[in-house]
Amino acid sequence: SSRARRGTAQPTPSSNSPRTVHAMLAPADLLASLPLRKHPAPKRLYTCAGTDTCDTALGIMIEHKVACLPVVRGGSPPAVIGLLDVTDIVSLVVHQQDGSADWTSVTASQALHKNRKNPPILNDSGSLLDVANMMIETHLHRALVQDSASAIDNFITQSDLLGALHSNLDQIDQKYTLRNISDFHKVRANPERQTLVTVQATSTAINAFRVIDHFHVSGVPVLDGSKEDKLVANLSARDVRYIISDNKWPLTLHQLSALDLCRMLHSHNDTDPPLAVSLSMDNTLRDVIEMLFHYRIHRVFILNQSKQVTHLLSIVDVLEEVVLY
Repeated sequence: SSRARRGTAQPTPSSNSPRTVHAMLAPADLLASLPLRKHPAPKRLYTCAGTDTCDTALGIMIEHKVACLPVVRGGSPPAVIGLLDVTDIVSLVVHQQDGSADWTSVTASQALHKNRKNPPILNDSGSLLDVANMMIETHLHRALVQDSASAIDNFITQSDLLGALHSNLDQIDQKYTLRNISDFHKVRANPERQTLVTVQATSTAINAFRVIDHFHVSGVPVLDGSKEDKLVANLSARDVRYIISDNKWPLTLHQLSALDLCRMLHSHNDTDPPLAVSLSMDNTLRDVIEMLFHYRIHRVFILNQSKQVTHLLSIVDVLEEVVLY
């Protein structure tokens, strides 16, 4: 994590008193100042057993409104063998069309994606910067935290880190928060356009999820199919949890277009975001953080003057930008 630490900027005089100074922080220093022991833990950490079927695991997700469950093996304390994400279940549904076993009878341990098996567990003596570095290095979106007795006592998400940055925006030096998107490292590496996985609005929902599964992404921009290929919606695999308990599941994925499914999923979102949240190159890091936090979403699309998608910024992209650069 030494390469991730950034020095603080020079203290800036307060407007209230010339004798008072406030040290404006680099984002990495801010995260390093927030100890894991003080980070609020969920009231209860919901898990499933490796021998539970995906149908059982999905029922736990739906009942408790979570998109991911630690998968445990018996013992005292029980050992975490992986993280089962709702996207793993969507993947099973997609592959079921190829003649594989009924997804409802597949066990949680069998359904685990290889990247989510045996996840790292952080000690609560660390800070939120340790979580950010782990997420950047592994591309996992959640972190398990254990106490000094090796008992799991917290479960921190990428949205938790975004929330920490958002609630402390005014403590972060403006040379970071006012950085234009056009100056982001990810954008400068591909200034015109990054390679994006996309789907057409008229594609069936099941085909859209096949694309998501094939490229191992958690969401895709949905384009209108015109010559300009304008952005019309965002399709996220994790949002499927809103309709996966429907008695028409998974028939719905075959009946609806990608755009119609996005509209159905959108009706379940209590933050009422646009079908796709977008910004432009002249927006700033602060704008990105505020937009992601306000709508409780995981990605924002960057549009050019022709309203075409040129880049995608996820929460992990934001973490990379503020921690590594």
